[in-house]
Amino acid sequence: RADHETMHHVHESPMVMILPLVVLAIGAVFAGMIGEHSFVGAGREAFWRDSILVLKPHDSIEGAEHVPAIISLLPLIMALAGIAVAWLSYIYRPGIPAAAARMFRPVYLFLLNKWYFDELYDFIFVRGALLVGFGLWKGGDGVVIDGLGPDGLVATTQRASVGTSRLQTGYVYHYAFVMLIGVVLLVTWYLAFQVR
Repeated sequence: RADHETMHHVHESPMVMILPLVVLAIGAVFAGMIGEHSFVGAGREAFWRDSILVLKPHDSIEGAEHVPAIISLLPLIMALAGIAVAWLSYIYRPGIPAAAARMFRPVYLFLLNKWYFDELYDFIFVRGALLVGFGLWKGGDGVVIDGLGPDGLVATTQRASVGTSRLQTGYVYHYAFVMLIGVVLLVTWYLAFQVR
């Protein structure tokens, strides 16, 4: 159902990608047959040794070999059912998915949003990490490190220089008054603490 321009660019993968997939598919189909004796057969005790503890009264590996046929066929049945539903929904009657999405809107949105896993992860972990990071940035780095460190020293120096510059008015009587206050403080300190 794509437009002509999109269909013009559709092509099969090159052989450099198909050949490794064929090799992997052959391995997926036949690897279990090759290793069955070692993995689940009579030689499994020697293969697994202490990795998997199988008690003689409850041999779960042996029990897995004797499950009912319907259990063994269930993956194949579900795969074929999925293919049939996909063919019915997207080729034979393409309106079925839109109708199902309208009819089961909450379920559709839940599945469309991947169980809201990203939103939950964001709420639990990302927002908490952002709050901690913001707090460390503003409170730790900004207030403590910068406030007591370079920014604090600069601000204190600026305030001291502004306060000191206000004392320098250029009038002689101001300087004489400050000197008189200094002499009074010095005499007071001397009389209070030195003369006993």
